Amino acid sequence: MLLDEYGLKMVLHPHGDSHIETPEEIARIFDATDPTYVNLCLDSGHVVYGGGDPVELCKQYPERITYVHIKAFDEDITREAHEKDWPFGEAVTKGASVCPPAGLPEMHAFVDALAELDKPIYCICEQDCYPCEPSFPKPNAINMRKYLAECGLGLA
Repeated sequence: MLLDEYGLKMVLHPHGDSHIETPEEIARIFDATDPTYVNLCLDSGHVVYGGGDPVELCKQYPERITYVHIKAFDEDITREAHEKDWPFGEAVTKGASVCPPAGLPEMHAFVDALAELDKPIYCICEQDCYPCEPSFPKPNAINMRKYLAECGLGLA
């Protein structure tokens, strides 16, 4: 109905500590749905947090990727969060979400994989950082923008 009546595409957004987080859970949904109607919001940070590889998802589901959240997660803190069964919010508070080039995915490879899809994709850059000092987000966003430009995404 979304597509047929309103011209809108539904996107699945895998998320840490949700019912769709791991590569296996993503695959289960996509095996059971029509790519015409169910697309992917490829959130690179949440995919990493769920144990997946965003570059691999670009290869597995190129027709499904229509929307991207570009972010990175620290591999060690993410591993500790899962080992100690921290809630997602606690993992973020302890520094799991990081500004590239820190963390995974490696952004040059991820940007290259997105470019290889050779289609328009709406992308936003974000970092889960709560709580944080009010002075933190703006310079952090500027640093992320500059780094992603070095990776070939956006303006230098």
